[in-house]
Formats: sequence, structure tokens, C-alpha cells
Amino acid sequence: MTGFFVGAYAAAPSLTGWNPSTEGRFLKSVVELEGVAGLEVPFTGALHKDDEAWFLQQLPDKADFVVTTIPGTMARLGSDPCFGLASTSTAGRRAAIDFIRDALKAVGRLNERVGRPAVAALEIHSAPWADGQRASTAALSESLAEISQWEWNGARLALEHCDAFVHGQAPAKGFLALEDEAETVNRVVESTGRPMGIAINWGRSVLEQRRPDAALEHINFLREGDLLGGFVLSGCAGVDTRYGAAWADVHVPPAPAAASDANPTEPALATGLDVLEVASLLTVERMEECLRAAGPGAGNDFRGIKVAAPPHATVEQRVSVISKTLDLARQASGQDLRSGTAP
Repeated sequence: MTGFFVGAYAAAPSLTGWNPSTEGRFLKSVVELEGVAGLEVPFTGALHKDDEAWFLQQLPDKADFVVTTIPGTMARLGSDPCFGLASTSTAGRRAAIDFIRDALKAVGRLNERVGRPAVAALEIHSAPWADGQRASTAALSESLAEISQWEWNGARLALEHCDAFVHGQAPAKGFLALEDEAETVNRVVESTGRPMGIAINWGRSVLEQRRPDAALEHINFLREGDLLGGFVLSGCAGVDTRYGAAWADVHVPPAPAAASDANPTEPALATGLDVLEVASLLTVERMEECLRAAGPGAGNDFRGIKVAAPPHATVEQRVSVISKTLDLARQASGQDLRSGTAP
């Protein structure tokens, strides 16, 4: 494993207001952390919600990237509940395909900025809400077959599994079931000959099934079918936390390695220990078992972390929650934290 892609946007200062100086200091600090392979970059229609041109100038030439379309997908679902690659609405599906085409153009702009094919994967999704009427595997298959034929400039398509629609349970995303996604991806790969994988986000798998073992089961399922295309460590909690409600998809940081390392009654400080979340279901032991099951990751089978920062956090605290999560992830993966290598 060469490092983790960091979804830094989930902890960025720009979530509460745009200040280029503050955002730049945050990004520079994150990419300089030991064990960072690069950034997971959100695509909303641009590669930064406030200023893409500015953002591209902040990127280090030697970093690699994963581009995720989930922020833009969710924003469009807010105004059009039929939007998505799996939509049974012709207009909704076509709008989603056009959105992914725009994401591909953004991949090209990023590659041009760093002077090489630097995007390892582009994450796409099986929206919309799969309540039995708005989404289907047939529609998803049509969309994937079309977009897989495009030239991806070195990036691999990774269908990120989000929480599936479960009857009687309020969804965060409510997209297609993993088994349906896997069957569809297999069918498209067999028919087109173009590679494609499925990415797992620890927190999204767990909040779907309300069980901490769900992510490991999803990883094993995809590994058995040779479909794992990425694995992201992002937590969730079964109780309300300062990050959001129970089972919310809010990128809860992991639990400290020992409960005694943090005091949940104290405000978040820059020490790093108490920016983690003692109520998080993502523990270092669960990180370890999932990373072991997923394997080391190579080529376009990426590994990542994505965590939120505490409310009203300073830049230092935002960097600290990423740094401490990264330390736990590297520990769980067997890396020597002093040398950055596996023993």
C-alpha cells in the first residue's frame, strides 16, 4: 500500500465559509501528512464548490487523486428525485449521464494541471432512491454500458456502494442493493470488456444494515467476485454525536485506540485525541480486519479515509482529525508509523 486518499473536503473550512487563505493552509497541511497518497476530490459540477481554478493551483504535482460525484449527485437529487444513472426516468437518467460526462471533462482539467494522468478512479453511484419504482438494474446497466465506452484518461470507473433502500428504515441515500450493483457491473464488464470496480465506504455499509460487521461482509463479497475497486474508512455511530444524528451519513471520525485517550465531555482541542469520537463504531480493530480482508490495494483499487471535523473547529483541529485518523489507518494496515513502510 502506497498511502491513503483523503476526502479532505468533508473536514474543510469552506464548509462554513469561503476564505482562500484558510482553505489553502488546510489543504497544504493535509497533503503534507505522512501516508497521504492524494486527495478524494468532490465533483459538484466543478472540482471545488467555490473556485475550481484556485483549487487546481493548490494541487501538488506528485499527488494522485480520486474524484467522487456523490456531492453533485445528492445536490441534483434535491431538485429532481428522478436523477441518477439507475433512474427509470429517461430524462433523469440522461441528465445523470451528462453529469458524468462533465465529471470526465473535469478529470481532464485536473490531469492537464499536473501534467499527467493523475486520477486513479472516478466514483459514480446507483441513484436515485431505489423504492421499487424510481430505480432499476436495467437502467443502471444501460448507463454503465454507455459511459464505460468513453475514454477515461487513465481513470477507472468505481461504482461506490451507498446505503441501499431498506423497507421500514429511513435511508441516507437509499440506492440499489450491493448484490444488484455487483450483478450489473459484472454484466457490463463481460459485455464491454472495460474494467470497472465497486468501492465500499465503511460507514455507509454499516449504517445501511445497522451492524458493524456489514462493511467486512461487503468487502468479502466483492473480493470473492473480483470486483473490489476501492475501500474508504469513514465512520458512523448508532447514537447521536456532535457530528449528527444516530446512523447519519456524516463521516464520523473513528474511536480513539483506547477509550481513556479521549474525554467526550470536553470541547474539541488541537491535541488530536479528542477530535476523534468515542461513540464511533469504527475502531482500529475493525479498520484492521477490513483492511486485511480488502488487501493492500494497488493500481486502481484505492484505499482512502474520509472524516468530518468537530463543529466550529479551527484549521489545526481539522487537520488534526485527519492526521489522527490517518495514524490509526496506517497502524491498522501494518505500516511502521516512523518509516511509513510495512514491517
